[in-house]
Amino acid sequence: MSPLVDEIVVVDTGSTDATRRIARARGARLYSFTWADDFAAARNHGVARARGRWILYIDADEWMRPADAARLRTQLADPALVACYVLLHPRIGFTPYWELRLFRNDPRIRFRGVIHENIWPGVEAYRAAEGGRIGRTRLVLDHEGYEGDQSAKHRRDLPLLRRRLRADPTAVYCWCHLADIHAARGEGRLAVRAWTRALGVVRGKTQRRAEDSLPYVGLVQWRLQHGGPVEALLTEALASSPGNLYLRWLRASALMRARRFAEAVSVLEQLIETGRGRTFERAMAYDERLFGAQAQGALATCHWNLGNLALSRRWFECAAASEPGAIEYRVKTAISRGRDRASPGPTSEMAPRRLPTTSRRKQASPSRPDGASRPAIIVGSGTSAASTKPSRGRAKSAPFGASR
Repeated sequence: MSPLVDEIVVVDTGSTDATRRIARARGARLYSFTWADDFAAARNHGVARARGRWILYIDADEWMRPADAARLRTQLADPALVACYVLLHPRIGFTPYWELRLFRNDPRIRFRGVIHENIWPGVEAYRAAEGGRIGRTRLVLDHEGYEGDQSAKHRRDLPLLRRRLRADPTAVYCWCHLADIHAARGEGRLAVRAWTRALGVVRGKTQRRAEDSLPYVGLVQWRLQHGGPVEALLTEALASSPGNLYLRWLRASALMRARRFAEAVSVLEQLIETGRGRTFERAMAYDERLFGAQAQGALATCHWNLGNLALSRRWFECAAASEPGAIEYRVKTAISRGRDRASPGPTSEMAPRRLPTTSRRKQASPSRPDGASRPAIIVGSGTSAASTKPSRGRAKSAPFGASR
C-alpha cells in the first residue's frame, strides 16, 4: 500500500490483537470507532478523516498486489475521472471481478447501508451535479475471509440483513445473502423464501444488473439438490443472464440429472473453452475449478455414461492433474483405464455405465459446488458484495489509502 498512497487511515472498531501496534509502527493514522452494527458508519468515519483528493478503501483481510504507482497517479490526474474500479479476487482460487474501490474525496460520496454498504448513490449524485466518468485501473486486490467456520459471521450478519431489508426490500443481494445464511444453517424453507423474494424483485425490474442472476442460481441449485423441477427456471435465467457461466454449469448439471449426457457434453466443452480463453465478463467472480477439475470431472462422467471410455479416461486424467489432492479423480482415472483396456470393441457401441463414487471428501458434483460454505460465484458491480467486513472480538481495522 505505502508506495501507492500518501497516507493510511486505520479505523479500529474494537480489535483485540496487535492491530493498533502494527498500524502505528507502519505510520498509519489510527482512529477508534465504537462498533454500532453499521458498516457504512464505520467506513464513513475513516473517509471523513482522509486528507487526500482520492480514497482507496480496503478491508483488514485484503491486500494489494504490487502496482505501478506512477501510472496510477497519472490516471487519477484526469479531472473528468470520478471513481475507478479495481480487480478483486474475493477468495483464494477465484477469478477477479471489477469492484468500485477508488473514488474522489468529496462529501457527497459516502457509504450507505448498514451491511453491503456501497458508494454508488454518492458517485451518481456527484456525476449528476459535476459530470465525469468512471474508469478502470490496473490495481488488483486479494481477499481471504470466506475460509473456515462462518457461523460467527452468520450470527453477526443475520440481524443486519433483516434491518437492511426492512429499510430497502428491493436489495436483491441482501435477500440472497440472507438465503445463503439460512441454507447454511439448515433452514431450507427460509432460504427458499428469501431467494423467491429476491426473484420477485428481479422480475419487476426493467434494467438488470449482474447480481440479479443470484436468485436464479440459488433456487436452481437448491432444486437440483432436492429433486425439484428446474427446466423453466433455468431457461428464464439463461435468457436473463446469458453471460453467467455458473448458470451454464447448472444447465449441464440439469442435463446430467436427466441423463441427457450428449447435450451436457456440449455445454461442458464450451464452459472449459471459455475458461481457458478467459473470454467472459468480469462482472462476477467464479471458482477456478468451474473451468477445471469440476467441469473436467463432469465431462468424464458424461463420456463414461455414453460409453466413450477413452475420452472418459482422458478427462478424468485432466481432472486429476487439475486437482491432485482429489482422491476421487485418481480412483476414477484408474477405473476408466482398466475398463478402457478391457473393452472388447469400439467404445461408441458400449452400453452406458455408472461410475462409482469413491471419494472420502466432499467433491464437486453436478448439482452442488464443492461444499455449501464455498460459493462458486460472487457478484461485483460495485456492491462490495465480496467484502468480508470486520467482526466483533477480532481485528476490525479498515484502512483507507488517500492518494493526493
